[in-house]
Amino acid sequence: MSAPAELLLHGGVIRTMDPARPLAEAIAIGGGRIMGLGSRADLEGLVGAGTRQVALGGRMAMPGIIDFHLHLLGGMTTRLYATPLAPADDFGAVLEKVAAAARQPGRRDWVVAGPYGAAALAGMAAPGALTALDAVSNGRPAALMHVSGHSRFANSRALDLAGIDAATPDPPDGHIVRDAAGRPTGLLHEAAAWPLRDAIPALTEAELLAVAREAQHLLNGLGITGFCDASATLPMLKTFRALEDAGGLTAWAGFNLALHPSASGFDTAEARVLRATRRALCGPHMIADFAKIFLDGVPSLRTAAMFEPYAAAPEEPPVAMALDRAGLADAIADFDAEGMGVKVHAIGDRAVRTVLDAVADVRARNAGGPQHQIAHGQFILEEDIPRLRALNVLADMNPPLWYPNAASLTHERVVGAARYARTWAIRDILAAGADVAVGSDWMTVTAELDPWEALAGLLTRRDPHGRFPGAHRPDQALTLDQALPLLTRNPARAMRFGDRTGALAPGLSADLILLDRDLGAIDPMAVAETRVLATVFEGKLVHGVL
Repeated sequence: MSAPAELLLHGGVIRTMDPARPLAEAIAIGGGRIMGLGSRADLEGLVGAGTRQVALGGRMAMPGIIDFHLHLLGGMTTRLYATPLAPADDFGAVLEKVAAAARQPGRRDWVVAGPYGAAALAGMAAPGALTALDAVSNGRPAALMHVSGHSRFANSRALDLAGIDAATPDPPDGHIVRDAAGRPTGLLHEAAAWPLRDAIPALTEAELLAVAREAQHLLNGLGITGFCDASATLPMLKTFRALEDAGGLTAWAGFNLALHPSASGFDTAEARVLRATRRALCGPHMIADFAKIFLDGVPSLRTAAMFEPYAAAPEEPPVAMALDRAGLADAIADFDAEGMGVKVHAIGDRAVRTVLDAVADVRARNAGGPQHQIAHGQFILEEDIPRLRALNVLADMNPPLWYPNAASLTHERVVGAARYARTWAIRDILAAGADVAVGSDWMTVTAELDPWEALAGLLTRRDPHGRFPGAHRPDQALTLDQALPLLTRNPARAMRFGDRTGALAPGLSADLILLDRDLGAIDPMAVAETRVLATVFEGKLVHGVL
């Protein structure tokens, strides 16, 4: 007879994400694993004298959330070390916050701030913006990050330290904005911002480890027990391995590695080491079998590759992508042959089509290769949706752009209302049989990481807090039963952890969360107010109380 359960939760609504048993009233846990589910009576044989029994009082438990797309160390570093800006701040407000930060003494010479949005960007693009930023920076280098993560605004001191001047050429997939005399204005788009990023002094190993610990606390407090970093570097992998070895990794951790020159954080020498040692660098809760490629940019900067001109700039030539179809196919095939999945950042309809065409070419070369992913893909054309399933390409989709908010309204203005009206066809993509997983893209879209607001948006296509009226494509709203697997079972399977986590079933890791409400018994708009009472990872309480 096996040892009795260490913990029995009963008297609740347990949504399992296991098609064989979608609902249960009780769950037994022992040795970090799920021992059984069912009614309280069903599990009586697993109860012993030492079993702790907790009555749930009708509250809801479910698998821990897995955030399939975020920038965890970068996001937490920004939260801990950068001056916070609000995406709604205008340029004047940004200057005031930078000025206050520049007057504060600190360990770091650089003033790093973000994220700024469309209102501040308009001021940064105006004549005299660089001079204005220089005037408030107190002689310190200053680097400001756009909400998309695809652009920076730097003062003159920062430009000097980054080696960017009038003679600096644009990189192949980036743009240095210049004045009439050819001098940099401080705005750096896409790859043009990378020298600036690299000039900012890196955190020490001890500081990175502390940031990773704080990130774990944040995730667990939100009910997140798994994540996949969208563009990971060698220091990131080493940091999480150190955290794993110290017993502090309380989430399943996946990594899309910056192994291609288009990826943010790519370094030729590091990439060589990273590719050769990626599996040895991973602990038991880590996996690094994925690569990242950036194909295009973002709509707000008019760098997403579209078939038709942007409504906000109809005379601009088509955006150049980082790779053409043949080049992308070669890059994917290289990783594919090694069994690595590839996440390709592709937002514009032309970029999405290019990814699908390239994967079709790869499938013809390498039969039976791994699943690949399109990150974002919001402007996918209707005729391309069935190709996702046919080519085994997963749709990696990110809130909060699927409901009205400042970012989505900016995209609508830039691309045009008619084109934006066909974005985020999540229900259609699911109906076509494609795999879909949801990630926050924290913090490139929003400064706050909130899976419950994102879930409410999936269910309603409305701003759950009522800040922006209306709905975006309410016909694409999902039911709770359709939406929850996108945050649990699907990302676990896509990360190749599906045999260990993502659902509540006997033998799987006991990764579950207790909520303050039954999501299936409330108004979908109220889902955004959900609070996580407890988070359990491998049977151990890592947040809250039981």
